[in-house]
Amino acid sequence: MDGMLPEESDDVVGEDYSDARLAGQKWRQRTFTNCNFRDADLTGLTTESVVFTDCDFTGTDMGESVHTGTAFRSCNFARTSLWHSTFRNCSLLGSTFDGCRIRPLTLDEVDFSLTSLGGADLRKIDFTSCRFREANLVRADMRGAVLASADLSGARTGGLKLEGADLRGARIDPSLWTSASVGNAQIELMQAVAYASAHGLVVDMK
Repeated sequence: MDGMLPEESDDVVGEDYSDARLAGQKWRQRTFTNCNFRDADLTGLTTESVVFTDCDFTGTDMGESVHTGTAFRSCNFARTSLWHSTFRNCSLLGSTFDGCRIRPLTLDEVDFSLTSLGGADLRKIDFTSCRFREANLVRADMRGAVLASADLSGARTGGLKLEGADLRGARIDPSLWTSASVGNAQIELMQAVAYASAHGLVVDMK
């Protein structure tokens, strides 16, 4: 398929766009449900207020794409190229990422709740004010990342690498302090108290 898309007003269900060449297109206020974008060329794609539900982006090239107010709900990203892409006020609720090329990436208040990012290379990405509620971050690499004011409530963090990360103001469950590697991370005083408590220490604040 080469450059073929339905009219903007259409709600698209079950269409196959595998191997499609759709680079540089601009999509606004569309919905795609159960659509197949496997191995498609979506480089430079711009979306605004688009909703993708249960869509497959396996092997898709989405490099240098820009997404504003767009939702990717329970979508599959396997071996997807997302580098140099931008997501602003987007939701990736319940989506799965496996073997993706993600860095560098620009994010602005993105919701990663319930996403699966296990083992992902997320080093040095700025996740300020992003949400990771109940996300799978097991063995993810977030060394040097900025997680200031991020919400990691309920996230699975076994083996998560956070060395050198900025965690100031982040909402963190006590289990993170024992399940993740946090050497040289930047934290606030109350987070330091929580870290000490998680390791069985008693801090005298007097």
